Amino acid sequence: MPRVSPRPVGVLLGALALTGLAASPAAAAEGLMDGSITAEGQECGWTDAVTSDQAPNPLTVDRESLNAGLSCSGDTAATLNNDPTVTFDDAAGTITADVLDISVTMVGVTCRYQATDMSAQRDGDTRTYTASVDIPLHEGGFLCPDPASVDASFTFR
Repeated sequence: MPRVSPRPVGVLLGALALTGLAASPAAAAEGLMDGSITAEGQECGWTDAVTSDQAPNPLTVDRESLNAGLSCSGDTAATLNNDPTVTFDDAAGTITADVLDISVTMVGVTCRYQATDMSAQRDGDTRTYTASVDIPLHEGGFLCPDPASVDASFTFR
């Protein structure tokens, strides 16, 4: 899997939230997103996160529905702290999330990571996108990996 770096506009991993919609809520047709993130040997996944529209329209991922379906391996807990906005570039086969803000707790230690303008590459002609990135620590002590090496997969439906 190729390693994709955050764009220089800003690196903040604690905010996986994307904001802003191109279409009004009344005109939008909700979609769903499934995904998984693996970091530092721990994996978290979710199904049926609600999106404000359907791909390839710009959309916002609802953090409450993502967090409700989120489960992690071992004694790890994670929380998406924002509602990320995702834009699609079908010609390039990529998606870009404006801000990702994620908190991870392991053995009582909470680490918060944020990134802006994170991108992922499409898998063929599907609506599945993957990325491998190093995300810097936004908040947390010396026990928090900085950066965290993350592999992610997102499927929009």
